[in-house]
Amino acid sequence: MAKLFDILEKFPFEPDKKKPTLIRKSDYSTALYPPNNAFTSDNTFTIVTTDTFMLGIYELCPGGVFLPLDIHPGDESYYILNGPVVQRSGNGQFAYLQSGEGLYMPEGAWHCCHNFSDNKARILYFITPKAWSEAIPPAVIPTDAETKFYKGPNNATLPDMRDKIANISRQGCTDDIGHWPVDPTDARVTGAVYAVREHEKLNSVHGTAHPMLIRFITSNDYGHFGEFILPAGGYGPRCSDPDTHAGDAALYCIEGPVTVNLVDLQESFVLYPEDSFFLPAGTKYQLVNFENHAIKVVFAVTAL
Repeated sequence: MAKLFDILEKFPFEPDKKKPTLIRKSDYSTALYPPNNAFTSDNTFTIVTTDTFMLGIYELCPGGVFLPLDIHPGDESYYILNGPVVQRSGNGQFAYLQSGEGLYMPEGAWHCCHNFSDNKARILYFITPKAWSEAIPPAVIPTDAETKFYKGPNNATLPDMRDKIANISRQGCTDDIGHWPVDPTDARVTGAVYAVREHEKLNSVHGTAHPMLIRFITSNDYGHFGEFILPAGGYGPRCSDPDTHAGDAALYCIEGPVTVNLVDLQESFVLYPEDSFFLPAGTKYQLVNFENHAIKVVFAVTAL
């Protein structure tokens, strides 16, 4: 497979050649990141990297950690495919995340990830609007002494985060769409990172004629990331109301199979678990469930 740097913002196609695309698990591009030290690298699978977002999976072996600390010029959100993991932020936050939970990291937040379990950990990540600057890895990385951790040598001289982390454990509402789990401007200033547990996802209903559960992990001016849950049908399949998005989007199948129906193009594609689908801005689509159980798809949308 190609080097990660060589495919950035142009996989599986150049930005001027976007089209609705089924991306099988076998089509993902693989790489080690960072590429220069396998012992502290994660195993990275790039699903989509274009001019508006990056979607991929990284894996950590039992007891593994990716180092050094990483940073992005965009927001990054996680969906934990196989946990638990511990996400470390340079500001002294440590988020313990189980399978199915999420994480919101604002742009500029230094971070790394640990796997203290006996099983391989897998994380689905979404970075928007831009995943990387010119340097991969970053040219200047904080030392341990410049970060906060248990008995860190400079903890007392580094900023106190206690009054900068908002409480997100409240009942959400429709008006929170675009502002979840916190106001993104504040988060990008403070650098506070937010674990989004099952009970902290923002719940809503997608459509009225054929309602589908939608659960946001992240929803702000940079992008939207969460779950579609479409129940089983009855007399015939269950389908979602058709939708379009102002920005590019991608779907990742968690529990399937699920059919993606492109309404105007009169084309359909079946996604099996770990398959993905790219939707250019303005593409009308719906999900169709032909199974006798609910299906679950993670969505990543740059603009609703």
